Amino acid sequence: MKLIVSVVAVLAALLLIYSFGIFDPPILTACEAKLKKYLVAPSTYERNRFFLSNRPATRTDVEERYENNPYLKDVYLKEFDKGRMKPVYYSATLNFSVLNKNAEVTTTTVVCQYLSRDGSTSKLAMFEVLPRTTDTSTFSQILRDTSNDPPLTEQEKLDYTKPIAPYVGWVRDTLRRFLD
Repeated sequence: MKLIVSVVAVLAALLLIYSFGIFDPPILTACEAKLKKYLVAPSTYERNRFFLSNRPATRTDVEERYENNPYLKDVYLKEFDKGRMKPVYYSATLNFSVLNKNAEVTTTTVVCQYLSRDGSTSKLAMFEVLPRTTDTSTFSQILRDTSNDPPLTEQEKLDYTKPIAPYVGWVRDTLRRFLD
């Protein structure tokens, strides 16, 4: 009887922890964190559902990702061409509800993408994902005006570049390698 009670208690605790997003994939955590910084009413954000995908990245994906940084582009393309770079392209499609500028509940979808140079997600930082909308008119109604925001502080810059979920990413990377 004590064993059954213990098992039920552990399962209830895991379910409670899961409901707080502890086990969310790092790309989803980074996508939501970045998205909430730009919302008119971030406290009203409510995730409805999400879909994850990944695929091996192509040479074109690497070129596009580093298009604005010619030095890194050249370095990573050489690594890719020599076969020393095994990039993976991760995507998270996120459907959520939030209050818009008129205080009306709006439901929309964004897609966040992340190009991992080595296939891992443990190093994924917030600055590396960019939420892209699927409905521009709806998206423009939920975003706040950021033109008057002060420049990022040194701490905010660190937060943007720090891995968002290193331990969850490490566990997922290890399981992926083990199961593949």
